[in-house]
Amino acid sequence: MILDNENNDGISFDKICPKCGVGNPDDADNCIVCDKDLEETVLFFEDEFYDIELTNDSFIEYRKNFYKTRRTGKVRVFSIDKMEKIRFGHPITRFTFNYNGKKEVYALKAENYRSLKYLMVKIGNFEE
Repeated sequence: MILDNENNDGISFDKICPKCGVGNPDDADNCIVCDKDLEETVLFFEDEFYDIELTNDSFIEYRKNFYKTRRTGKVRVFSIDKMEKIRFGHPITRFTFNYNGKKEVYALKAENYRSLKYLMVKIGNFEE
């Protein structure tokens, strides 16, 4: 197969679907594979041990395997309005909260930590 670079209009597939992990065009409203509504996702990032999706209503964890290479299939969904004692650690970049009486802890890469903290403040679920 020969790629025709002259007619390539530069479509990028950088918008990753949180549900299935497939790259989509930046202007996609729904995933081209699983049809997930991509407009409901406020933030999505890949971290070491999990991928994290933030919507206006939910914090969603997609767990990865021990080798940090693939998802395990385990998905945990936390309703933001039921999250209590939300804290952003300092100087360690970790995010903690209580949910149904249990403490949840997420160690994050620095850039993911900053993005999550910024959006949690912006949507009104955390005050600095």
